[in-house]
Amino acid sequence: MLRYDRSRYIALGLPCLINTALMVYELELKLGEFPAGVIERGYWVLAAGLGLFGATAMIKRARDIGSSAWGILLGFLFAPPLMLLIGLVLCFVPSNPDADRLEPAPAAATIKTWLLGSGLLLIPWFAVLALRQWQEHFAT
Repeated sequence: MLRYDRSRYIALGLPCLINTALMVYELELKLGEFPAGVIERGYWVLAAGLGLFGATAMIKRARDIGSSAWGILLGFLFAPPLMLLIGLVLCFVPSNPDADRLEPAPAAATIKTWLLGSGLLLIPWFAVLALRQWQEHFAT
């Protein structure tokens, strides 16, 4: 699927972007500094995976509104915090009818999509808890 409509983007892309931002700011992951321990590397791998999935969802949503992927990619390169605001704006921008020439309009999000989205919202935090438990177990 090359495009995400609003509902699919809200269900799949937004939870990943929110979790990535929360992990980076909550866990105080330091940009430009190589992580020292295995636990910190695990946090970074989790945040990077969620961030890539969220960025992919933003690109698919940008294609649905008739924009190019280059704007999203350059935004992540030069202004990552601003991209969170743009990610929220993408929730409200209507689809462009001209984008239908790329492929047919995406189907509406189903219950399965919303369940997957809620899983994307909750499951990474179970991984964070597991990493913290592992850290406490091996620290003693």
